[in-house]
Amino acid sequence: MVPTAAITDKIKSLSDLKTRCNLHQATDEQFFSEWVENLPELNQQEQAGIARIKQRYDYHRIDGLLLEGTINLIVVSPVLELAGFIDPPFRLRSPYGISLELEEPEETIRGFIDTLIVQERLWILVVESKRTSVPVPAALPQLLAYMLTSPKRDKPVFGMATNGDEFVFLKLTFGDILQYDTSRTFSLFPLRHELGTVLQIIKRLGQVVLAE
Repeated sequence: MVPTAAITDKIKSLSDLKTRCNLHQATDEQFFSEWVENLPELNQQEQAGIARIKQRYDYHRIDGLLLEGTINLIVVSPVLELAGFIDPPFRLRSPYGISLELEEPEETIRGFIDTLIVQERLWILVVESKRTSVPVPAALPQLLAYMLTSPKRDKPVFGMATNGDEFVFLKLTFGDILQYDTSRTFSLFPLRHELGTVLQIIKRLGQVVLAE
């Protein structure tokens, strides 16, 4: 297992992951099919929940960029509850707080691993920024680095990164060659938002984790 402190201190880019950890992006289009195929339909209660989350998000987002705590309170936690991840057989784990440092001309932006859920096989990273919105793809190297420390190395590990406005999903597999791939970016900001699809993917990943 890769030491947590060492890898998160040194990994700043996908190139670092390739060099230090022999991690490669998968070339097979079916490698990460879970975010596309067999997505569960949402019932009326889940659809209504998504509408409430979007309404609250719009209400608070209009005043400016949302901090990590607010994102958790009005977006991430309600979505996880809708997905059923707050109740058995799922368990929440959140003892981690790794810094994500992105160098910009004028300041360093920091984010934190916020929540680890579902038997240590689904990791969620909430990115915080007090000055400007950090693009979610910029956080993926650190999230992947943290996923590499997972004790469940005989099965795929999944991740989700969000800054409140955007969501990206990841899959990581272990073996002689470590491989990963990402979903496309899903947006909550516009009127025609994609939070419903985000919930469908989260539920699907939960099904996969429990089935294996």
